[in-house]
Amino acid sequence: MLFQELGKLKRSSIMTSIILMAVGIMMVICPPQYIDTLVSALGYGMVTLAAVMIMDFLSSKKVLMNYIYLTGALLLALLGIAVLTLEDIVRVLGIVFGLVLIGIGGISLVRAWMFARRAELKNWWLLALLSGIMIVFGLLLLINPWWKEITQLFDVIGCMLLYSSAVGIVRLIFLWPIKGE
Repeated sequence: MLFQELGKLKRSSIMTSIILMAVGIMMVICPPQYIDTLVSALGYGMVTLAAVMIMDFLSSKKVLMNYIYLTGALLLALLGIAVLTLEDIVRVLGIVFGLVLIGIGGISLVRAWMFARRAELKNWWLLALLSGIMIVFGLLLLINPWWKEITQLFDVIGCMLLYSSAVGIVRLIFLWPIKGE
């Protein structure tokens, strides 16, 4: 059972790292004149992902976990609409990506504690430390004390997403040589 969950974690880590790395690089290298277009694409992408998640809920079994996913999809739709409609986009983007980093960091921390520690990997504490730093970065984005311009915020969010993808890759490297495989 544990090794099956670690196999799922491995596939999930690969895809999450690739997506976060692509989004982070795109945010860092985006010229200032195209930032509005990128923000609109982000908002439409969030609304589209929420619609797909809602349709997935409608076609699935009605169990508690699917209701939790539905709640997340509705929150994602609200955040996407906020990105598309609100004028103070800097604050909304800070909230959106701060929540994403806190969520990914929390899930990574739980996985490090539950799976890596129980699989007797000797460096599980490093995974927990990197995940804790990711949560702190997410909190910094939520507070947003220094970045008032959208170009600065895009660079900071891009760098933090690159860090998040690096944590995912480190987690993958530590979890890949599983003793039971």
